[in-house]
Amino acid sequence: MNLTILLTELRRSVRASTRRPGFVGLATLTLALGIGACAAVFALVEAIVLRPPPYPQPDRLVVLSQNYGAGNWSALSPQQYRLLGDLPGVVSVGSHFVPKDVNVAGGGEPQLVTAWPADAGLLPTLGVNLVHGRNFTAEEDRPGGAAAVVLGHAFWQRQFNGDPAVVGRTLTIDGVATPIVGVLPAAFRLQGTPDLLLPLALPATTRDNGTNLSVIARLAEGNTVAAADGALDVRLQAHAKELGFGENQRPNFAATALAANMGAAAWPILSLFFACALCVLLLVTVNLSNLMLMRAVARSHDSAVRAALGASGRQIGLPALAEGLLVGALGATAGLALAAGALRLGRAWLPPEWLPTDAALFGPSVWLFAFAAGLGVAALSAAFGAWRARGAAAVHELVAGARTGPSRGSNRLGRSLVVAQAALATVLLASAALLSHSLLKLNRVDLGFDAAGVLVFRLNPSPGLYPDAAAVEDFSRRLLDRLRAEPGVRQAALTTNLPIASQLNLPVRIGEDTEVSSMQFRAVSPAAFATFDVPLLAGRDFDDGDRAGSEPVAIVSAAFARQYFGGDALGKSLRLELGPNMPSLRIVGVTGDVRQFGPQEDVPPIVHVPLAQLSDDVLGMLRQFIPLNAAIRVDGDPAAFAERSRAALREVAPQQGLAALRLLERDVADATAGQRMNAVLIGLFAGVALLLAGVGLYSVTAVAVATRRREYGVRAALGAAPLRLMRGVVDGGLRDVGLGLVIGLAAAVGASRLLERFLFDTGPADPLALGATVAALFVAGLLATVLPALRAARQSPMQALRSE
Repeated sequence: MNLTILLTELRRSVRASTRRPGFVGLATLTLALGIGACAAVFALVEAIVLRPPPYPQPDRLVVLSQNYGAGNWSALSPQQYRLLGDLPGVVSVGSHFVPKDVNVAGGGEPQLVTAWPADAGLLPTLGVNLVHGRNFTAEEDRPGGAAAVVLGHAFWQRQFNGDPAVVGRTLTIDGVATPIVGVLPAAFRLQGTPDLLLPLALPATTRDNGTNLSVIARLAEGNTVAAADGALDVRLQAHAKELGFGENQRPNFAATALAANMGAAAWPILSLFFACALCVLLLVTVNLSNLMLMRAVARSHDSAVRAALGASGRQIGLPALAEGLLVGALGATAGLALAAGALRLGRAWLPPEWLPTDAALFGPSVWLFAFAAGLGVAALSAAFGAWRARGAAAVHELVAGARTGPSRGSNRLGRSLVVAQAALATVLLASAALLSHSLLKLNRVDLGFDAAGVLVFRLNPSPGLYPDAAAVEDFSRRLLDRLRAEPGVRQAALTTNLPIASQLNLPVRIGEDTEVSSMQFRAVSPAAFATFDVPLLAGRDFDDGDRAGSEPVAIVSAAFARQYFGGDALGKSLRLELGPNMPSLRIVGVTGDVRQFGPQEDVPPIVHVPLAQLSDDVLGMLRQFIPLNAAIRVDGDPAAFAERSRAALREVAPQQGLAALRLLERDVADATAGQRMNAVLIGLFAGVALLLAGVGLYSVTAVAVATRRREYGVRAALGAAPLRLMRGVVDGGLRDVGLGLVIGLAAAVGASRLLERFLFDTGPADPLALGATVAALFVAGLLATVLPALRAARQSPMQALRSE
């Protein structure tokens, strides 16, 4: 057979399919669901994990860090960073400090924005070409050097409307007039995107050993990540004594590819989503194969006649192949449209770093993946149908089947596919049920405080306006007095950390002869515990008498009291190990435990100190890492107090900005946002799987009932009751679902062990989750078989016999 005949057969098949679009439409929709799910998740995987960083020669960029074992990675310290000059195999290194909040004034209401202190080596190491202006100079990147700022692209667009003449203008940052020297490109991205870059200005002889520097290196041509890893470890291990590492506490220093580092945090959950999407695609393949089987069986008489007239197997299979290619192309196109819509909706609740608003939804690889998967699945399903339509099978179908439908062999094959669909749907439904039950338990956990009715916002008293602890204390007192004066405000407080999703570890010594422990620390104003409704279990609260010059005091959590003092902590002492002259703090109160890290984590021991008793040194250190948080407990709707809070701050401190004005309940919701996202997305996959399994069972049952109408008519004529006929159809469908359930539950219990890291107080064989799965599939099977069963029960004996 020449190519012309093949193309002619294909064109005829496509024209025949378009004249009867019902089958093509159903098959296309089925395939589009699977392709859409896979394309959406693959687009996220490609953007976050597979796409290289947007810098020249990204394969030569590595992150330098230290590892204490068991995956406990951290950044480097400034002292360690200063020892990396002329590292073998490294062309250049650059770093940035942890982000901090700074006040920006001028040209409207003051703002609190995010700044990254970065050294002059960061942008050249990455290979960043600025949109306008230049990088920091060596003069600007030294202690006491000239002020300078590089604007983030989004901040430049928002604040200056993308004005290209912005370089040379000044911003007032924390009370200091700062010249703008450059603008970052829109593609600049590491662990998020900054509003501003400021000079890091590390002292050449720094002794700072806090691991707060993200360090990036560019490898020399031909050097490898493994070689850089070894060179880094050798260099810093040689200075172990200088860096203060004991013999039993030496970390390993390592270099990892920047590309792998950027997507590492998201990969576990993305891999779970992609596995679920592939499961849906496999279910679509089974469903589409079932449709193709029904289509091939419907053409079996025609195929048998063509085979008898001498048509080859290839010619007989061409109609199925042509339909498969048409369905594959249409399904891939529709699936991409569904994926694009899902990702646009997902921007509102997916993590912003997963899908930045300035990023394209799809790259070329996503299009290629979608069409390859669509055409591949459709061709595989069509080949299955073509196999059933081959000459020998068609003749057998002609002999064994009735004139109106398939033989018993075809019906058994169709039902086998239904069992496979039910098993796949069970795996996804069980996973969704486990995650939902876990989320339900998380939401019932007592966090130790009451977020209802609390409005919070961030602020960072500008060092230029509030240079020392006394000035910050005066500002804090005036702000709290002004906020409490607002009608409807029950209480107000300031704290370095909110009681959820916020942390600050500081070294604390309990007594004189014990080792130093790193634990959670908060500096708070009086009434902070009342504002958050944290119970005071023993002793007293902080009051206005706890200020500079008075006895240094502390309040600890119940977990702290249990762990270090057997529950009896009042009157005991502790000391912050932040310098040689730190005073001992007498414990005057014990509060209830607060789940600082979220409902899924254990309660940590927490130390609270009065905000008014912070020394200038401690306050200066804290300002580098965390802002202050204001909290207001109100009567009525807290959102109605938002503008009144802004007005109160403007009245007290006209040049002070604030950020993240929100309800504390949002932070509580964010603490379980990851689990909620997992449950919703896998629930959507499970819903699609349940729909596909139901459609597959319905189609097989409907065809089986239609082909047995003569049998049902004869049975009705012999006295079979309609209810008995219905029960026979429903029982057959539910047996298929039941067998799929047994297979699927066994697979689900094994597969659900992969979910254990995402579950809270829920085991892989959770009875409630598995029971809900069984109930959902039972209802779906019942609904899928009830309509065909009604048709069987209503079959007229005379009409059935007349049709023969």
